[in-house]
Amino acid sequence: MLQLHYMATLISIGQVLDHSLEHCRKHYKELLAIVLWMVAASVPTVASKLVALTDTDQALTNGDWLSFSLALLGALLAGVVSFWMYATLTSAIADQAANKRINLSQLYHAGWNVFWKYLGLTILIGLIFLGLSLMTLPGLILLLIGASPAVSSVFSGLGLPLLFIGGLASLAMVIKLTVQLAFSPFILLLEKRSIIDSITGSMALVRGRWWATLLRFAIPKIIYFLAFFVIGFVVFQAIALLMTVLSTSSQAAVMIIYTLTLFLSVLLSVIVVPFIVATDYYLYDSLQKTR
Repeated sequence: MLQLHYMATLISIGQVLDHSLEHCRKHYKELLAIVLWMVAASVPTVASKLVALTDTDQALTNGDWLSFSLALLGALLAGVVSFWMYATLTSAIADQAANKRINLSQLYHAGWNVFWKYLGLTILIGLIFLGLSLMTLPGLILLLIGASPAVSSVFSGLGLPLLFIGGLASLAMVIKLTVQLAFSPFILLLEKRSIIDSITGSMALVRGRWWATLLRFAIPKIIYFLAFFVIGFVVFQAIALLMTVLSTSSQAAVMIIYTLTLFLSVLLSVIVVPFIVATDYYLYDSLQKTR
């Protein structure tokens, strides 16, 4: 009966979509101001692509090194800013949902204050998932042993099914833990608890209602990703057609369109993030209220 009670009172999939969509519509200016920093962080990456495009020399040149250096800088910058962006969006969406007046400069500063803590949580969760891949290790070892001509093929025969079983078990655990640990950042950032407490707290929130949480966690994201994929596909098809038309007239125009396309691809990839964070926040909030 307790499980049925949770299913009845937990926020529905439709409500998750409605709340997140309305939230992003109402606060799009502040949320856009946060995600646009990811577009700014992509400047070195875009520059590296442009340098590589204009450098037609097959030999290793200064342009190649410049392109590589810019790409490396861009990857580092994008990684740092993405962690900051997620932390800042989480705090912003929580404050907006509580009808608190937000100050973007204070939010930006607060995002950097929790950067290392948020990074530590992400690394720990990453290590947990990496550890799950060890389930495939026995099968891999037997396959490697069986690959030697001096060893019986029995090892290979045992290794392959063990690898398959280990892979399935690892995948199942990854899916299970993805849902169980999904709310760790909210507990870390909003409840200001330790990294370990955030992980155990997230697992406690989901305990006893994993399937209900999975549906509400996954389906809104799938819908949003599909919607933005369709939008992106239409936009880039139009740009490709425009570049085809311009390619016969002006190389400079093609370069400008290509540069804008690179920035637009980054924008489209990050513009969906507030919707995703909002769906997770409203689900987290409902889990807290119905625990």
